[in-house]
Amino acid sequence: MIKMPANIDFTSNFTDDPTQSFTPDAEYYFSTDIFEIERRNIFYRNWVYFCHESQVEKPGDYLVGDVVGQSIYVLRGNDGVVRAFFNVCRHRSHQLLSGNGNLKSVIRCPYHSWTYDLEGNLRNAPKCDDVKNFDKESFSISAVSMETVGGFILVNLDANAQSLDEAAPSFRERFLAMAPESTKLHHAKSQEFEINANWKVIVENFLENYHSFYSGPAHAKLSDVIDQSSYQWDISDKIVQFTGKGGAPDKLPYATAGPRTLFGQDEGFNIVFLWPNTAFITLPGANVLLVFLMNPTSSETTHEPLLYFTFDGEIDAQTRSAVDWFNDKLGPEDVELCESVQRGLHSLGCRPGRLMVDPDCSKEWSEHFLHHFNSLNIAAIKG
Repeated sequence: MIKMPANIDFTSNFTDDPTQSFTPDAEYYFSTDIFEIERRNIFYRNWVYFCHESQVEKPGDYLVGDVVGQSIYVLRGNDGVVRAFFNVCRHRSHQLLSGNGNLKSVIRCPYHSWTYDLEGNLRNAPKCDDVKNFDKESFSISAVSMETVGGFILVNLDANAQSLDEAAPSFRERFLAMAPESTKLHHAKSQEFEINANWKVIVENFLENYHSFYSGPAHAKLSDVIDQSSYQWDISDKIVQFTGKGGAPDKLPYATAGPRTLFGQDEGFNIVFLWPNTAFITLPGANVLLVFLMNPTSSETTHEPLLYFTFDGEIDAQTRSAVDWFNDKLGPEDVELCESVQRGLHSLGCRPGRLMVDPDCSKEWSEHFLHHFNSLNIAAIKG
């Protein structure tokens, strides 16, 4: 773990008490030094979303992805087991795979033709029999810790990582209660946003409901997706959960043709957010599980995929209206809000802002969720 240099202080007005706290200082949202520490202390030491098992369905199927600059792949072996690995050859560090596909028997490095089986073991290296004391068993591909919850794959780059259940004790229970049939899902659609804003700005925007009532025509309708009188929330260390009944069908910003059949046990609105950057969402009237990711690419840029999962990998007519609204109306409005915040953070007039937190931390508009999120970040940054 890297520790923050003692001469850098970005929490001069951020207090332990959310009801008395201001935001962190502006440099917290654009400092390259802070970002490098976040990369190693947060993203390389915690459980983060990778994909769904259905995306590597058959033996030999693989998928390559990026975890804040670290190329990783997951692959289903001939034994049917899905494993995760760092995407790098053990010889001279050439990357092994790209994109997604299916391997029949071995992984071959494109550089010097070292070959590995689907379980990551070195099978052959040209001329290795002529090299003194060459031990094939010492050169397996470096594995990555991996766990599944309801068919969704999460990875942790820390070689000494706690299990997911130890690190986030109630996540599995909460997620499976929200999406009990999630192992049957298939990826149906992705919407990609490239945002010129720090990842924490985007998570803050996602977690707070305060702006939903005021910040634009799409957000004015967002407040109708949930029956605000039924709005409930819960914070449990690395997990924040929001629940509520669905809004009245005639007020929803998208068309619905009937009750939701996906996860029909709960017709309402449900979010399970796993720190640092992943949210799982179900929507009233829409037969889809939405995975919302906020993946930093630099101190001031973020890759934000919205991933949609359904039972058959198709989006029905009832659900398409909701998907189109999120992708074409709400998403772009959120992007502009976050990018404007990022520009404002560089203003000479920028000062720490007062967090809007009600005395009991209970109102649907209260920003104590932001305080909790940043408390986790600051603890990790400061080591």
